[in-house]
Amino acid sequence: MKLIRIAVTLLKYLVILFFGVLAILLVVLFAPGIWRNLVTYPQMDRHVYEFNELRKEPPGMTHLNTYRGVMHVHSYWSHDSEGTLHDLVPAAKHAGIDFIFLTDHPRHDLDTFPRGYKGYYDGVLIEPGSEKHGFAIWPLDSVVIDWREDNDSVASKILSDGGLVFYAHPEEPRNWASPYYQGMEIYNFHADTKDESLAPHIANFLVNGKKYRHWALREMFDKQVDILARWDSLNTRRQIIGFSAVDTHENQNFRARKLDDGRIEWVGPNAKPFDTVEITFWNRWLFNEPDENGWVFKLMIDTYKSGFNYITNYVLADTLTTSSLAESIRKGHLYTAFKSLGDAKGFLFCASNSDNEISGILGDSLLLDQTASLKAFSPLPGRFKLIHDGNPIDFPAAHTYEYTWDGPLEKGAYRVEVHIDLKGDLIPWLYTNPIYIY
Repeated sequence: MKLIRIAVTLLKYLVILFFGVLAILLVVLFAPGIWRNLVTYPQMDRHVYEFNELRKEPPGMTHLNTYRGVMHVHSYWSHDSEGTLHDLVPAAKHAGIDFIFLTDHPRHDLDTFPRGYKGYYDGVLIEPGSEKHGFAIWPLDSVVIDWREDNDSVASKILSDGGLVFYAHPEEPRNWASPYYQGMEIYNFHADTKDESLAPHIANFLVNGKKYRHWALREMFDKQVDILARWDSLNTRRQIIGFSAVDTHENQNFRARKLDDGRIEWVGPNAKPFDTVEITFWNRWLFNEPDENGWVFKLMIDTYKSGFNYITNYVLADTLTTSSLAESIRKGHLYTAFKSLGDAKGFLFCASNSDNEISGILGDSLLLDQTASLKAFSPLPGRFKLIHDGNPIDFPAAHTYEYTWDGPLEKGAYRVEVHIDLKGDLIPWLYTNPIYIY
């Protein structure tokens, strides 16, 4: 009997210890998210709201229009996404997005264009593209791509037919010496998340994923020092266009849909079905009426709505057409900004001649003796950082709407970053493509 009492007592203390340790682990895991929910994120929302209240429309300095767009996006055509127009278009409209350049993974080695979505949908222009072998490409025409060919052959054919060829995921090894690409991603959200520990972020999303999803995403931001340095280095040899990639699949989620036989199919991350169950008394409460795509349950982390508003490309072009946008992207008439912090529409980086007339804008190449100054105009105040061939040459302390550099100019690539104060931290908000002086 004594041994039994000792065993029961020991078991009782083990159970208490187990639940005590579990409670401590839950507190450690979820306490930061709860603090953010109650204190940090409401303060951040107020700060960003107050920052955006400072908006002033810059003077009209060019005849070109500015269009907001997201590039490197996946839809149902990709094996790891089930996104449809019911998802894409409302998300674009909510974020003020004018165009979507898709990059769906090919279904076969012979990749026929156009495929998937192409055209205008409720005013949003969608252009199909492909992500494969390290490329983000947009053929912009009727073509069949044979992905069994070597990369240079694929890229050169797309270029010769008037398409766009960029490198995706620059954190991975790429043939940077190849002449057959026009640009690269200077920010990719999924690439930014690769160095993160998942458990704290999952816990944060469970607490804040509904109301403060935008800040939960922002927790994973890191300055892309190495990628920007590579971009600057490449631009000292030839023009390499930089753009941002949301790389949104709307696939880091758990969803369920009703099958024709009445059972429920569960679909997990990367759009992979993982279980099929009967509807019972115990799980019926989980399911709603089917939405436009047939989903009866959704627990969403990676959404088009939040991704499209996170970081945005701004293209200066004549019209909202594929041909006009593509031509402006080729020229580098593009800047990118974290729109969730502030809408950058209206920004301009340009060069002026000795008569104070605009002689070129971001992406243009200008003669040294015809360039007297570099200027930037912003709808929101920030600290302007001028970078020449990868080296910062001016970073004034003041937060202003306008910036002018009339100091000595040398040949090379000049680009501008704008940094803003986010609750005491100076963070990058906007990156321009360079102006090239020769």
